[in-house]
Amino acid sequence: LLFGNPNILRIVAEGEDEIHVDREMNVWGSGGAHDTYFKVVDEIIIKLFNLPIEEQPKGILDMGCGNGAFIEHIYNVIERQTSRGKILDDYPLFLVGADYNQAALKVTRANLIKADIWAKVIWGDIGRPDLLANDLLENYAIDLKDLLNVRTFLDHNRIWETPKHISKERVSQSTGSFAHRGIRLNNNLVEDNLLEHLDKWSPYVRKYGLLMIELHTIDPALTAANLGKTAATAYDATHGFSDQYIVEIPVLHKVAAEAGLYPDPHFFRKFPDSDLATVSINLLKGK
Repeated sequence: LLFGNPNILRIVAEGEDEIHVDREMNVWGSGGAHDTYFKVVDEIIIKLFNLPIEEQPKGILDMGCGNGAFIEHIYNVIERQTSRGKILDDYPLFLVGADYNQAALKVTRANLIKADIWAKVIWGDIGRPDLLANDLLENYAIDLKDLLNVRTFLDHNRIWETPKHISKERVSQSTGSFAHRGIRLNNNLVEDNLLEHLDKWSPYVRKYGLLMIELHTIDPALTAANLGKTAATAYDATHGFSDQYIVEIPVLHKVAAEAGLYPDPHFFRKFPDSDLATVSINLLKGK
């Protein structure tokens, strides 16, 4: 950013640690900061795991498991507050934590062992759900489609891929500003990329859903009119400088619908509950 080489922090030899972020500290900080939102998803989890057993997911996959805090929280909710929790001996809960980062996997394993929670903790790429599905089926006899997929603040942090199919009709309404490796991205391309990303996941989440806590940008005019009342400036800066793609809530919903996924209106939440919302909770499912 300062010296004209946007790739300098990415030049890391194989086997060396990342130099642009202290990953273990990042994982620790994220787990603590997200605790507020964990509590809001409880009602969704409770409802799903109070259904008749034949209508329940066989388990949960947390893509981007970080430090394992979300898995631990969800397991405790199911065990203590749902009908499924009373019959876990007969209908065990398949818990899977997946992450792209080895440091996160190490922390997750340690924390879940400490909490005495059985889970599979495996490497996974949010951009390749097909590889994850094959790994689960071949090595653990678990069908990804049978799990409730959950993730926290992850989809906007997907690795950029130039869209294979570029829509000539798309006119993005997003006010965000996005870049990849120092090159500014057209917002139409960002939406095309998001569509292809969600299309990859759609076959696996249509049945039980994708429970997503996500970060968003807002219109700069709103930010300017509400200085000191929103974290949008900080979010835009940190995510803009690190090649992440935080679109507005309506943009996420529009593109998700293009992928055949729709938010359950009973469970949709945004924070704050106003036009200044920079965080949303959605249960995206097929119709």
